[in-house]
Amino acid sequence: MSAKEIAGESKSVDDGSDRDPCPICLGPILQESYLDTCFHKFCFNCIKQWIKVVSSKVSKELSSVKCPLCKTDNISIIHNYDGHSFDRHYINRNITDGFVLTKEQRYRLLCYYAESGLLADVFDVPRFWKMQKCLQPNRLLETWLRRELQALMQEEDVDIVLHHLVGVMDSFRKRIEWRPKKEARTAETDQEQFKAVVAEAARPFIMARTDRFVDEIELFLASGLNIEAYDAIYKQRLGSREMGAANVARGEDNERTIVTPYLFLFEEDSD
Repeated sequence: MSAKEIAGESKSVDDGSDRDPCPICLGPILQESYLDTCFHKFCFNCIKQWIKVVSSKVSKELSSVKCPLCKTDNISIIHNYDGHSFDRHYINRNITDGFVLTKEQRYRLLCYYAESGLLADVFDVPRFWKMQKCLQPNRLLETWLRRELQALMQEEDVDIVLHHLVGVMDSFRKRIEWRPKKEARTAETDQEQFKAVVAEAARPFIMARTDRFVDEIELFLASGLNIEAYDAIYKQRLGSREMGAANVARGEDNERTIVTPYLFLFEEDSD
């Protein structure tokens, strides 16, 4: 099952009779839902009842449950998605209670509420697209994205959204690589299309912060830096501040030191 369907772009569960039946009740699927790891589909009430029966047979509260079809462990059910949002029903409702944003995640959350364009003159984004560096895989992207998503969504388990976004970006990169050479495309067109497809994929989960999130992805990729160096550049521009539980407060270290970029991920350009 594709992540695109999870994001809410699948057809309504009631608009056709040729859909697969629920594996539990064998009837038409009502309130379509998915298990979060294997993506097998069930009626929401059917899979909840099945989990309740399984849980009643063990002495301690389960933190995950095996799919009735493939026996893969899952920790939640994704349901009630409409293209703009979704709900998540955890097998054990206590598993997210202890999640607290780290200092780095709080700082990154603050960055999304700071003025835009702070790094616009630091990284040469147009050159990144002109030189087609978007075709070079970034081995740090998933780690960086996980932190950003956890900060923005304030949830620890963001794997579904992470894999969805990485898949969308990988598909975009492959389309660029495989397109016919005779097809006339400008760097600006590639840039606009990239930002549009990533924004479409992220918006159901990031919502109001989507456009800024896509800008940050582009900046991180164009920087060619590792995560620590990218953060250091940001702190140099923004100053060292932390996001508190109820307000945004300045931190004690506001010193603006000169930061030397290091550990570039791209080879030197050859003109």
